[in-house]
Amino acid sequence: MRSRPTVILVTVFLCLFFSLCWPALAQEAPDQEGGSIFVGQLINFVVLFGTLAYFLWKPLNNYLKGKSEEIAELLKQSEDLKADSLSKLEQTRIRLGQLEEEIKSMKLVAEKEALSERERIKEEARRESEKLKKMAREEIDMLAKISLSDLKAYAINLGVALAEKRMREKLTPELHRKLIHKSMDNLRTADEQSVNS
Repeated sequence: MRSRPTVILVTVFLCLFFSLCWPALAQEAPDQEGGSIFVGQLINFVVLFGTLAYFLWKPLNNYLKGKSEEIAELLKQSEDLKADSLSKLEQTRIRLGQLEEEIKSMKLVAEKEALSERERIKEEARRESEKLKKMAREEIDMLAKISLSDLKAYAINLGVALAEKRMREKLTPELHRKLIHKSMDNLRTADEQSVNS
């Protein structure tokens, strides 16, 4: 038994054929010979298309099924590729978002490091300036002590020179003899006291 699509196909062809050929038959109807030609053509047509339908239906059906399966497979592959592409696109967007966040965090870290480095340099400069100030103070103190010592020595030398000058001015040979005698008397008295004691 033929499949239902085959029967429908044959019926459509026959109806189409009769609808196209009927006006030609009407013109040839007065002549009997034209009707037999028509019947022969009709039989020839039915046999030809029936035979073609019988032998070509299965390969044509298989070919069309294969093509439809191939198209379905291609559609499935394209859908898979589309889903894969969308997935990759989403991953790329996520990565871009992460990169932006990573760039922001790197900028923040760099700014913090720059700020801490700036503070470290300021602190180091402050310590260095304090160290230099301390060294300068110590050097000034040392120079002041040396200058004070030199000044004291100069003052002592000046005092001694002045005292010597005054003594020379006041010390006459007469006063000089009196002082020597007085010193000798003091020594005798001290010697006598030490012997008595």
